[in-house]
Amino acid sequence: MNRILRFLIYSNIFVSFCVMSLAVSSELILQTKNPDLCVFLFFSTLFIYNFQRIIRIQNGIDHIRKEWSVKHQKLILFLMGIGLIICLKIFLSFKPLTKIIIIMIGFISLAYPTLLRKIPFLKIFIISLAWASSTTLLLAIENNILLSTDFILHFISRFLFVFAITIPFDIRDLRYDNEVIITLPLFFGIKISKIIAISSLIFCCLISLFQYVKSGLIFAYLSALIILYFFSSIFIIKSNEGKSDIFFSFWVESLSIMSYVLIIFMLLFF
Repeated sequence: MNRILRFLIYSNIFVSFCVMSLAVSSELILQTKNPDLCVFLFFSTLFIYNFQRIIRIQNGIDHIRKEWSVKHQKLILFLMGIGLIICLKIFLSFKPLTKIIIIMIGFISLAYPTLLRKIPFLKIFIISLAWASSTTLLLAIENNILLSTDFILHFISRFLFVFAITIPFDIRDLRYDNEVIITLPLFFGIKISKIIAISSLIFCCLISLFQYVKSGLIFAYLSALIILYFFSSIFIIKSNEGKSDIFFSFWVESLSIMSYVLIIFMLLFF
């Protein structure tokens, strides 16, 4: 079981499911559907994350998954190939504006390991912006959703949620980032970084409450989001350098999948 879990995590299949889950959560909240985009996000994440892994191997960058990645380079390259082929096929069907945004996100994501890596604090903002844009903005453009105040608030809350749950990973990577990549935990310390993360989640709660009162966000969605932010806060509080990679790469990462599961669960009761 542990070997299967490590395979799903280290091959980046699991994180690809997490990104797709956030997109499906947005579909439910925004009351729309776009299966092609969700499939595209899964395979584009699979390609980009494994590309970054290969670059780290080639550059000799130390990382918690380095040994596994070196041993399974052929598998990583195979997954990259599959991801790229499927992405290109779906990409051609998107609207021009969607294509432009995807190219911009892709360029920044692919350039990060080599060109942008040493810029202080940049990593967390790239991840937050890429995940938020991919799982909300692309959906809005493809499905002709009005960029209203409600949508903008949804985008902001998604950005802040991803921002908050990325901080535990920066805490995990302190021993590897040491003065090479300046992250929030390295600069401000773990305690202040956790306060920043939880403050972001509190702001997410306030946005959800505002949408419930002013914009008609249904109670099932409000409940699911508040519970999600509560559990996220717990994982952030419990994060420290002594935790195993499974804690971060499975349990913390699972919060993205939890968003979808909680919404479905709450819709059954409300």
